[in-house]
Amino acid sequence: MNELSIWTIKGDEAEEVEAVDVSKVDLTERRLEETLVRRPDMLELDLRLVGRQTPTDGGPSDLLGVDTDGRLVVFELKRGSVTRDAVTQCIDYASALDAMDPKKLAKHIEEHSGTHGIEQIPDFKAWYHEHYKRQYEANELEDLLSPRLVLVGLGVDENAERMARFLQAGKIDISVLTFYGFRHGGETLLARQVEVEAKDDEGDSSSRHGGSKTASEKREDLKRRIQESGMPDLFESIEQTITAALGGARKSRLATGIGFYMPFGSGRSQILHIWVSKTGGFYLEFHASTKTYDTADFSTITEKAIHFGWRDRGDNFDLFIKDAEDWELKRSDVTDFLKEAAALRRKAPTTDAP
Repeated sequence: MNELSIWTIKGDEAEEVEAVDVSKVDLTERRLEETLVRRPDMLELDLRLVGRQTPTDGGPSDLLGVDTDGRLVVFELKRGSVTRDAVTQCIDYASALDAMDPKKLAKHIEEHSGTHGIEQIPDFKAWYHEHYKRQYEANELEDLLSPRLVLVGLGVDENAERMARFLQAGKIDISVLTFYGFRHGGETLLARQVEVEAKDDEGDSSSRHGGSKTASEKREDLKRRIQESGMPDLFESIEQTITAALGGARKSRLATGIGFYMPFGSGRSQILHIWVSKTGGFYLEFHASTKTYDTADFSTITEKAIHFGWRDRGDNFDLFIKDAEDWELKRSDVTDFLKEAAALRRKAPTTDAP
């Protein structure tokens, strides 16, 4: 265990603060957890906690959070030192959550929020898009995964630290935080130390568990795909036209295209997506349902989409843009259709919407 010392400075004198055995202080695992729930910044800056004792197939996870980059973080807390058992527990919980698809994970978080001091999140997707955005762009739920793992304890034993460093050097983003206790002025002070640091987000994306990439890496992938399409000017023209037609839509760049999100309830929901086709050209995918449109307006929008050549795919409509000439033929109709679709779109969910 690394030794940590603290001094108080009084004039020219330095007085060492008395170190104490935290395990003998009235700091149970639950009390430590309560403290961290009230002050998540003690774990890391700008962390938002979204779950506590959240059930997984491997057991209940102590704390779930979302970091400043919009990535899920699984915390395993120990009242004593972090041991090898804590490492395997944390991996078990994180792997169970990582096995969920993003929509199922969002639903799981919703269902188990609002207890044990964690805020109620009735619509996690809307909450996520509201909090995790870069200028006019929002992260996608896919950016939650794969999770980071953080072990927290009042010290760490050699075996656990060795395991964490081995995993960190490979494919798992795991870090270790320890707290140390000190007596000063009749109070107990806690000092935090990072024993094993988290991965650098600027590192090689191939080292990420399950091949997951950060939002910035996905945007770089999109730039590359657009260039490889051989029609970057066409993609830019389509994006600009749709941006103007949808007005205040927020954009999210993914590895394969751009999503457009309109206000809905307390957050936003997707209205359209531009996909870069692997075989050349671009797809426009329009999203409409009786959740986002009144019944009569939904019928109107459906009829107009089909009239303008959009293909009905059941839960969405798509339109293929082959090349610049094809776009010039379709641009005006796309603009008129999307303006009307945006104007008719319901702004909030209703109790009778399926």
